[in-house]
Amino acid sequence: MTQETKHPIAGPPLTVLSTPRTTLREVPFDEVRAILAGEEAGQRWAWAPGYPFDGTVGGAKLVLRMVVADAYRPGFGLYQIVDRETGLAIGDVGFHSAPDADGAAEIGYGLIEAFQGRGLATEVVEALLAWTFEQDGVTAVLAETDEDHLPSRRVLEKTGFAFLGTDGETRKYARRREPGS
Repeated sequence: MTQETKHPIAGPPLTVLSTPRTTLREVPFDEVRAILAGEEAGQRWAWAPGYPFDGTVGGAKLVLRMVVADAYRPGFGLYQIVDRETGLAIGDVGFHSAPDADGAAEIGYGLIEAFQGRGLATEVVEALLAWTFEQDGVTAVLAETDEDHLPSRRVLEKTGFAFLGTDGETRKYARRREPGS
């Protein structure tokens, strides 16, 4: 299920995706700036303890680069993973950039430790993949994980990514658009 709200950068809608246990909320630009400024949750932001983490800051930097380069494409930003039960951001998932000329887009994801090991990352990646392959011109979704990060490897395997190879430290994966979709 997808909802859209006005995007504070230049007016395009923000994307909101739903899973059984989470809501994926594309992060508005004022919150991207707060993450980069090192703000803490306080009363302004609904963040669980431990969020944001280093990967969140990296994702926020990627969004900022896209906006500055006028390369932002609606929906291909950073999404907070919001726990439906608490209403707090517990992690994030997002794109390193909009799809390239070949239609490939790379994703990354992470959850705070208290929410790991529950199948949430798999649920979230499946929802993001479904939305991504509904978008025009997308042919593949790429992902990487550390060689020794077994939980992340399992998420990619369970969500249909094919293993492409390793350099001994990083494993590369791809999920191609199904023919006719």
